[in-house]
This record gives sequence, C-alpha cells and structure tokens, in this order.
Amino acid sequence: MGEYIEDGHFEEEDIPPGLPLTAEELARAHYDVPRDLGAMPFGPDDMITRSLWVVFIGVWGIWTRAILPLDNRLDMGDSDNIAGTCGLVGGLIRPSACHEDEEAVVVLRRPAEPDPSPADEHIFRIIREAAATRETASWSFFITGPEGARELNPPATAADPYPSFTRTDQQVRPVL
Repeated sequence: MGEYIEDGHFEEEDIPPGLPLTAEELARAHYDVPRDLGAMPFGPDDMITRSLWVVFIGVWGIWTRAILPLDNRLDMGDSDNIAGTCGLVGGLIRPSACHEDEEAVVVLRRPAEPDPSPADEHIFRIIREAAATRETASWSFFITGPEGARELNPPATAADPYPSFTRTDQQVRPVL
C-alpha cells in the first residue's frame, strides 16, 4: 500500500477511494450486506444451498472472514455437524486484530423466505451459546434468502440467556 508517516497513519493519497466509510455508510452496510447475500442466485444443481457467512464491517471496509456450508436440509438437519459449524462461527466473530471498532455480521443464507424456522432458531441459539464463552466483536445475526433479510435479536432478559429469539421489525427486501 503506502508508507507510514511518523504518527503511524498512511499518507492521504495511499487511502483507497471510498474509505474510510462514513457512519451513514456503516449503518446502511449493516442491512445491505445480508440483503445482497440473499439476493445472489441459487443454482438448480447446487449441492449445498445453506451457508453461514461471517462478514466484518468497519470504517476501513467490508470483508468476509468465512463462508461455511451447512447441512442442506431446511429442517434440523445433522445436529452434530450444525453444532460444530456454529461453534466455529462463535470463534470466528472474535474482534479483529487490525481494527477495534469492526462489527461482525453473521448471515444464515438459504433459499427460503426471511421468516425464521425452528432450524434457524436452533442455529442462532447455538451460535449465541458458543459466542457467550468467548471474547467477540459486536455482532448481529441475519437470516436471508431471495425474498430479503431479517435480523434476529437475542432475548432482552438476562434470566434465561438462551431461550427462543426475538425478532426485530426490520426486514430488508431485495432491490429489484
């Protein structure tokens, strides 16, 4: 890239166009990234159509840490495999080593409406349980598909940290 100047920052001409992202761009990216992932086409011959994406959003850009395939059934599927993958996601949402203020967005991409199924609830719960035992960046969870994206939020009560999720009214529809 460029050379550091004495105070540890890059010269202005070395910063790529469009960076750093503004607060408005960061807020938009929080919803645009899951929506755009859901809008990507699913092929008729795809062997795996469900996947978990771990994406980080920060002032210095948007980057994907991991894309993990899931059991292809929209019901509960292989619970051991799903639990292992969700545990891995819990470890991948650790804070970035480069930038302290990045937010992790975990996206469950699948070919279905953005209404959560019992399997989606189960996946969200397992990721929350895995993340609870680790240091994590600030993170959010979305389910997404061709019809849009929906953010799921953990319960507001501390009495039972892993009951079923609560939904926001925020649903993002694809731009046509």
